[in-house]
Amino acid sequence: MLIAILTIFIVLFVLVALFVNLSPEFGGTISDTQKEQFLKSENYKDGVFENIGGVKMSMGFNDYVKSMRGFFDPQPNTIPEGELPVSKVDSLDLVNYDGRARLVWFGHSTLLYQIYGKNILIDPMLGPVPAPHPLLGGKRFSENLPIDIEKLPSIDMVILSHDHYDHLDYASILKLKDKVKMFFTPLGVGSHLVEWGVDKNRVIEMDWWDETTYDGFFIKCTPAQHFSWSRAY
Repeated sequence: MLIAILTIFIVLFVLVALFVNLSPEFGGTISDTQKEQFLKSENYKDGVFENIGGVKMSMGFNDYVKSMRGFFDPQPNTIPEGELPVSKVDSLDLVNYDGRARLVWFGHSTLLYQIYGKNILIDPMLGPVPAPHPLLGGKRFSENLPIDIEKLPSIDMVILSHDHYDHLDYASILKLKDKVKMFFTPLGVGSHLVEWGVDKNRVIEMDWWDETTYDGFFIKCTPAQHFSWSRAY
């Protein structure tokens, strides 16, 4: 019996290791050149980015156990009783819109911001499950989107806050990448985009408080208290 249990654990470990290392959903890895660039950041210490003020948000084994408990036994009033209604958006309306600033919400943290005739997409998670595999996450609260990804207009900018799956989705990036002019990410997150086929010249990475301008817009990367592997967020 003991041998059988050990064999099962070994097989599961090997399968998980293969999944993590071979599945494209996990994105790219940090190169030695990028690590050298990180060393120039005041926020990068002992191999990781630190929250301002020394705030600790580590995800140890106990934290993962708690998160899994929440997945299988969610807290009351955290999941709607039925599917959320979705207001459809016409593709021509998006393409031709040149009015006052407006937001189109796609669920989760995904927003399309239209202003001055420009389209800015924030944290595109347009898939059914915010996870590297459908069995590892809960489904979105609405089955449909306001508009299909394929019908979205040309996107001037995609802004990514960090690389958690409910903010950065592999399948969504694959469908979006050819219609996006420029991606803006925190340090290190751009490696995922490049791994998924985005031209590195269309990716701008920013450290906390970095400033830049693009296409008439002023962009500033501000800090947040969160966790995201070895990357800034």
